[in-house]
Amino acid sequence: MPDPQSVGFQEDLANYEDDPLDRPSFVGTKTNFRLNTQDIIDQSRSHDAEKVLEVSPNERYVRLNTLLGKGAYKIVYKAIDREEGYEVAWNTMQATKSIDHKEMEHEIGILKSVRHPNIIAFHDAWHHKNEFVFITELMTSGTLREYIRKLNLPNLKIVKRWSRQILKGLAYLHGYNPPIIHRDIKCDNIFINGAHGEVKIGDMGTAEMKMGKKYTIIGTPEFMAPEMYEEQGYNEKVDIYAFGMCLLEMVTGDYPYGECKNAAQIYKKVSSGVKPASLSEIQNDEVKHIIENCLNNEEERMSAQEILEHTFLAVEPDVVLLAADPAHVHLTLQVIFKGMDKLSVKFDFNVETDTAEQVVREMIEEQVLPERYQHHITKEINRILRDMEKPAIVSSEDKEEKGDGDDEDQTKDSIWRRESDIRTELEKTREQLEKAAEHVIEVESKCDGYENRAIAAELRYQNAIQSILEMKETQLITSEQLEILKKKNPRFDHDLRIDTTLMARPSAENEPKKPESSASPPLTSTTREALVSRILEEYADDTDIELFVRDCAIASHRNVEKAHEWANKLKNQDIMTVGDLRDLHDEDWAGIGLTVFALRALKNMLKGKKHTINGNGNTPATSGPNSARVSPPP
Repeated sequence: MPDPQSVGFQEDLANYEDDPLDRPSFVGTKTNFRLNTQDIIDQSRSHDAEKVLEVSPNERYVRLNTLLGKGAYKIVYKAIDREEGYEVAWNTMQATKSIDHKEMEHEIGILKSVRHPNIIAFHDAWHHKNEFVFITELMTSGTLREYIRKLNLPNLKIVKRWSRQILKGLAYLHGYNPPIIHRDIKCDNIFINGAHGEVKIGDMGTAEMKMGKKYTIIGTPEFMAPEMYEEQGYNEKVDIYAFGMCLLEMVTGDYPYGECKNAAQIYKKVSSGVKPASLSEIQNDEVKHIIENCLNNEEERMSAQEILEHTFLAVEPDVVLLAADPAHVHLTLQVIFKGMDKLSVKFDFNVETDTAEQVVREMIEEQVLPERYQHHITKEINRILRDMEKPAIVSSEDKEEKGDGDDEDQTKDSIWRRESDIRTELEKTREQLEKAAEHVIEVESKCDGYENRAIAAELRYQNAIQSILEMKETQLITSEQLEILKKKNPRFDHDLRIDTTLMARPSAENEPKKPESSASPPLTSTTREALVSRILEEYADDTDIELFVRDCAIASHRNVEKAHEWANKLKNQDIMTVGDLRDLHDEDWAGIGLTVFALRALKNMLKGKKHTINGNGNTPATSGPNSARVSPPP
């Protein structure tokens, strides 16, 4: 059902102000705290000292005594966000007594969730007595309408950039589920950051999520779609209609329906389908097509995303000079398409035999370039050729030294800024790469040295273990001395037990076991190999990674805590078995997060695969010696 308050809308129009440039946004009588403004007039004044006048309920924001702007419905002050330390805008407006607090909280939640580079951020809001206060991002460069007045008639390149940013913001709002409708898009509500040329949609207080058709009459008459005047409801396409009017104002510099004296005349023309008079001034067919589509019936209008994909708003490519011979005859040029996966077209150009028109036409015929860029690319190539013909800047002293006869040479000399800049950057990059390569080689050399030292130390350690075992067997070392060694170095205890077990095992499965009373067997070649290659052991693919890492840590003189640390990092990468570790590629190892030493130790443990363990964990008869698999300490 339509809002019953909208019945008296035509009566409200009769009281609308006459000057179309000073009209505030129209709000139906049942819009509660909707944030709508007329033109914000800069009221900034210099203050000897800024003072804090008010603090927000949550004590995060403080209002200063600097007035930024004042309109019919809203006053804007400078404020400070004490948590983040940056300036914000403190907006105040009168709220009706019939305000619905639940509705207000709901819409504040919606506005806080909106985060987009082309939409002014809405930080916080609250209701205090008969005022509604809301905190927004501060934009101090003015509105888009003010910029249009300053630039008189901005060129199409600027209009395209502004339009793309506005449409990106609208596409974001309309992409919500359900869509968010701004309902008061106009150049006065679009703010600009002059330092960066970026524009942002403001006054989001009029926005509301579309739950079916909307009926509330809200907005500025010149920018209101016909369906907003009717009682049939409307959707997010009203923002597209308003964007069309914004584009009309950007291109012509005229306020839409500026020929009308009051809102009643505007209402009559809009209802009758009469377009603004300034539309006839547009010469560019693509611009006119977009505006006319935006002003069409609701169901015929394109979406914000569809307009963004229109050929008029496509990002124009750049043409750059990459290289030239000393005579400046043979050139290498490149066409770079922005925002198209960095697509580029490189081609040669002979100044004496080629023309820009001919080369571009050939590339279009060969389907190398899109036809819609023919005029632009041709113009850019001719611009580069004109720059080449400009004489170099020569001082008066140099002119006297060279004499009048060198005028022709001076004309041939030109300033190759593009080429020089590119060559300089390439040279710097090459030098940086060479330094980085030298550093990598140096680090790798150090790592190899450390690895060799670690292997040598491990071999010395294994030889020491072997000597101790031999001394024990020949009774050259007492049990008391052996216990002292074990206490001083816990690893002795572990490795001695392991190696004693190895020595006690027969060299082959069918070898008979010798009586215990017999003399200890000598070190066989198999046993000696197992002792020396302790850190190069083989493990089956189904071996648990924690068991493998524990052995590796012990073999590399690392404690149990370090083994747990390594194992946890591997498990975080879904590496649960030795087989998972073997499947890693070189680039995968770098992403594990372990130190260079740990990575090398783990890789060494994986070297030289000679056998596998079957599903039940038993070693096949054809496998290597039993000494090739050493169990961790209990």
